[in-house]
Amino acid sequence: MAIQSIDNLINSISAGKTTRFDWNKITGAAAYTAGRWYETLSLNGSPVGTAFPGTALTWKTCDESTGDGTNAFGIPNGGNVSTDIKHILNMAAWATAATGVPATLMLVDVQGYYPGINMNSNSAQTLLGTPTLRYSNGVGVRAFLCARATTGAAAHNIALSYTNQSATAGRTLPVTVAATASAIVPHIVHSGTAANNYGPFLPLAQGDTGIQSVQTVTLSAASGTASTAALVLAKPLAQITLGVASLMTEKDLLNQIPSLPQVKDGACLGFLLGAGAAVAASTTFAGQTEFVWG
Repeated sequence: MAIQSIDNLINSISAGKTTRFDWNKITGAAAYTAGRWYETLSLNGSPVGTAFPGTALTWKTCDESTGDGTNAFGIPNGGNVSTDIKHILNMAAWATAATGVPATLMLVDVQGYYPGINMNSNSAQTLLGTPTLRYSNGVGVRAFLCARATTGAAAHNIALSYTNQSATAGRTLPVTVAATASAIVPHIVHSGTAANNYGPFLPLAQGDTGIQSVQTVTLSAASGTASTAALVLAKPLAQITLGVASLMTEKDLLNQIPSLPQVKDGACLGFLLGAGAAVAASTTFAGQTEFVWG
């Protein structure tokens, strides 16, 4: 069943078909740059972070209960509820210092990732494994490349060959996409304010609405330093904007923004952080997510 009325919603809450999780993440030892996107999935806090483990270039599926197979790094959301349908009811977040605002937090469902992308190679890197996705044909699923070690200062562009939502292989990025030199963990390396930066997601070819899988990743030049990255496939669900330090911002997804985004069984949830200003090292972000199903 689905929640189709306020009466349905009240009945679901009364029946205990709801859960809430309070999360907390702290940024690392390096400052974040304004205009860039960062993943918070690997940051310390609650839930625990992921190190994106796995065999290099081989697909790793993520879900709520097992996470990356080592750490359950996703925000708990109540487990599987089929045949009911689960929704995000409310979100709230705050930054504990002025160094954390303005910022945007985007909640995504991490389908999985390809670990061990070599950022110091200009050869085509063939990715292995068949992704298992929670979204039919990959509709709405997007890709981002996040640094796992500080990359070198050599400028380079990123190219992909991927299969789209219609199972058409050999699709490529429609524009030149530049990676940021000397990117730090956990920077989404193609995001920023420089020419040919795009974020938080890599752009899709014209007419494409999602990604089923990625076949190759190619950098135009070696970065100059031995470093790796993870190519993550994720479905964006909702976002919240922070404007005032130490003030909780709340988002009602029933009345304020009537969308009630659906959360699939097994969803591995986490936030991407868009820095609207420079974010000092060791800045804390915290908040809560509330879910309901019926």
